[in-house]
Amino acid sequence: MSLRSVQQLINSMSGAEKRYFKQRAGSGHAERDYLQMFELLCEEGKPDAELWKKVEEVFDPMALDSVSRYLMEQLTDCLIRLKINKDPVFQLYQGIMQVKVLQERSLQAESDKKLAKLRQKASELEQPSIQYIAYRLQLDRWNASGFARISDQELVEQQMKARELLKGMNYIQDHYSLFEMMKYRLLQGGQILAESDKKKLNDLMLSELVLMAGKHQNNFTTQKLHLLFQSYFLTTIGDFESAISTYYALNKVFEDHLHLLDHPPLDYLAALDGILNSLRRVGKWHDMDYYLGKLTQLDQAIYPEYFRFQVRKSIAIYTLNKQVAEGDFTGSLELISQLDRDVISSYYRLNEEKQWELYFFISVVYYRSGLLKKAHGYLAAALQRHTLQANWLVCKAARLLDMIIYYEQGDTAYLEYEIRSYNRFFKKEKRTLLKSEELVLRLFQYKPSIMRKAIPQVQANKLRRLLEDIQADKYEQQLLAYFDFREWVTLQVSDRC
Repeated sequence: MSLRSVQQLINSMSGAEKRYFKQRAGSGHAERDYLQMFELLCEEGKPDAELWKKVEEVFDPMALDSVSRYLMEQLTDCLIRLKINKDPVFQLYQGIMQVKVLQERSLQAESDKKLAKLRQKASELEQPSIQYIAYRLQLDRWNASGFARISDQELVEQQMKARELLKGMNYIQDHYSLFEMMKYRLLQGGQILAESDKKKLNDLMLSELVLMAGKHQNNFTTQKLHLLFQSYFLTTIGDFESAISTYYALNKVFEDHLHLLDHPPLDYLAALDGILNSLRRVGKWHDMDYYLGKLTQLDQAIYPEYFRFQVRKSIAIYTLNKQVAEGDFTGSLELISQLDRDVISSYYRLNEEKQWELYFFISVVYYRSGLLKKAHGYLAAALQRHTLQANWLVCKAARLLDMIIYYEQGDTAYLEYEIRSYNRFFKKEKRTLLKSEELVLRLFQYKPSIMRKAIPQVQANKLRRLLEDIQADKYEQQLLAYFDFREWVTLQVSDRC
């Protein structure tokens, strides 16, 4: 068992969850060992490597793995118990386990009553897999009893209901498969950067249309999957207006089925993130207020702390993004000063892309306000604490902004190193550079120092042509939504030619 995994689970726990865990912990020798490891890994303010080294010094190497495994088991059991109290789906799974125990002890009447309630509740919550398990348990129980007092009609009805559930689950699985394959191709093969790149998704789009044309149950899950697929596809190909319309429809589906949302509603949070992301890409800043309000409504005490912090991070990210775009630097600096430090630093490993964005937009605010040292500090924190991901545009934006800061500070030696590192990293990852990236890197090449008074006319013309190409290319908006590198280079060219 990896200490990193154990620590990550501990870091995802709230203070209340940690206290609950310690209260339920035993007092035997084994319990003292895993509690000691728990206390060590709970220490704050120390680098991970330092904590792991301390744990390895305290525990016998032969016992380290067994203690960490036992701690992981106890932690997950504790969190499951807590979740059963609040999550109706977990309660259904618990009910399935209770039925199996009752059936094993031949308490048939009690198990039948429990199964009937489970089937009804699973139907209300649109949980077909649990419904099917409940039907299967009932059929198995009848089979084991020799179908005593069961009519032919009752048996056939139960079998047909189970079969219909399987058909619906198969349809849902087909839709999940298409959505997952699309995300896989994009994440592993790179973003859509040109019209020709769209061809790699044509077969999936056609399959999704065929799937929707067939007979299926028009329930919450099928509506959600269809709109998720469409919105993700439209966003990816740069059709942001259509994507926004689809996201609006998706949001309505969620709002019409609030009682069916997961606990916590991570899929609804992802949908709101998608809406806000599309709105910023087309510059509809005023329309963002409504959905920022929807995000605020998700910050409720009924949800786990780690989820609420992810909501708060999203609110901070899009609010700062909006304020910067509207030129409200006073408001954005005030927001940063009021931002709870825990919002920035807590649960930073749960969604590293979101963490990158939070660091990035704080850096943009400081950069736009002329506070280059503070801007660089947050970018450095992101680079130190998180791994660069070639398929995350925010990582590209962060590194480019970092180079711009080095450039404006006149640190040409380190800038040259960063340029080589940037090109080497994305070449190694086999990622094609966007025109906006090429634009910034070419400026550094043509005018390696900000103190240089002019760019040669031939090179300036090349930059202008590239600027025109970017203006006409809708796919460039994917990166420019983070920072208008086009505007920054235009200023450099116009001021220094």
